[in-house]
Amino acid sequence: MSIIQSIANQNVYGVTYATVDDRGIHFESELAIHLPDGTLTTLKMPTQLSERQAIEQFTIDAAQRLTSA
Repeated sequence: MSIIQSIANQNVYGVTYATVDDRGIHFESELAIHLPDGTLTTLKMPTQLSERQAIEQFTIDAAQRLTSA
């Protein structure tokens, strides 16, 4: 069985962390894999463009709501 097939048969989740500082929004994404023995392992991966755009739009919308309240 290849590593890809092995991963495909596991519980796999994509996790993205977004942090904001004075230089902008920073993204870090990981693939979290729940292994059959109960352990969890993570692999770093690039954040997808569509996900970055969605998070950026969310933060813009939230900031606009805060300033108009």
